[in-house]
Amino acid sequence: MNRSELIRNEILLQTHGFRPNPRDAERMAQFARREGELPDANATEFEIECAYLEGKGMIECVRDPMARGHKRWKITSDGIDYLEEWGLA
Repeated sequence: MNRSELIRNEILLQTHGFRPNPRDAERMAQFARREGELPDANATEFEIECAYLEGKGMIECVRDPMARGHKRWKITSDGIDYLEEWGLA
């Protein structure tokens, strides 16, 4: 599994595990670093892979009305189905 795939899986697992609360890229990267999954992860990588997963319909962007530029993501039913299909949820 390459780095992009690892980050995508981490995004899906975190958005599933923290639902119904959406997650932002910085918090996901911090969590991945703290847990040791991706010790050098950064928010930019997570934002890039969130855009990919959003395009695939596995997560969706939730904009904070108080902070218009701040993006957070939550898992969709397609994302949950993917995790369940692979025995990860």
